[in-house]
Amino acid sequence: MVEVAKRSYGVDVSSHNSGNYSGSKFAVVKVSEGLDYRNPKAQSQVSTARANSMLPMAYHYARFSGNSNVAIQEGNYAVTSAKAVGLEAGTYLACDYEQGSGNETRGDCETNTTAILSFLDTIVGAGYKPLLYSGAYLMRDKINTSRILAKYPNCLWVAAYPSGNGTAVSEPNFGYFPSMNGVAIWQFTDNWRGLNVDGNISLIDLKNDSKPVAQPSVAQSASEKTWTDVQGVTWHEEHGTFITGGAINLRWGANTQSTLITTLPAGSEVKYNAWARDSAGRVWLQQPRENGKNGYLVGRVGSEPWGTFK
Repeated sequence: MVEVAKRSYGVDVSSHNSGNYSGSKFAVVKVSEGLDYRNPKAQSQVSTARANSMLPMAYHYARFSGNSNVAIQEGNYAVTSAKAVGLEAGTYLACDYEQGSGNETRGDCETNTTAILSFLDTIVGAGYKPLLYSGAYLMRDKINTSRILAKYPNCLWVAAYPSGNGTAVSEPNFGYFPSMNGVAIWQFTDNWRGLNVDGNISLIDLKNDSKPVAQPSVAQSASEKTWTDVQGVTWHEEHGTFITGGAINLRWGANTQSTLITTLPAGSEVKYNAWARDSAGRVWLQQPRENGKNGYLVGRVGSEPWGTFK
């Protein structure tokens, strides 16, 4: 059994990639796509990972769109494909769900989510550990991740490239982390160390065996109602209303580089359920939104409120 500690680097590879995994601790190998494709290099890529004492994992590129029946078929195909290259039950097996190559994600969010769960249920039933891969925007817009995480905690593998496509990046800047619950792995670049391979970092401990990895993505205390997110920011549960004193940006994450949802005009009422103070002294408020997602805005800087609390 190979274990990988959180904040370890890893790569994900398909038939288009070479075998240069220098410095990485895990490798996610594409094993299959749809119902008719298997990566001809998967066997050698898994062997290379093992020869370099890396944790081998697998992913399947989905083409089932929002069709749950096809998702079950693809789940079975992915399991058979993983087994064919020596990745047995207990291995992480990801559903790569994105737009393109025959996969249509622009349909109904709940229909997409139900199909994804059908795929994940199938591979879990075969003894594999589930992961769901997609871009941050698609996860927020077209997947109800709260439903996914309610059944399979800490299973998200999210892609977000703060520096843009093709830019060589050696390590992630967590100031640009796409704040989301349940993230196990962050793919932060498509050109890690200039090797033209996707670069990832684990946010929880990873291991291949038949036992689930029971680690909360947030460490929460029921008595104190506080928790620490993956960026090390401590949140405190508090329910209230904040009325903006001026125009304030509402973002998808609790940092000033996160994607903008909208700019709230003065006098906007925001219901919030938690607050946190960052290293710059900003007090962030967490606003619950549709489909279990959250928005974030600054309500105070130091001792100066940016509006009225009630």
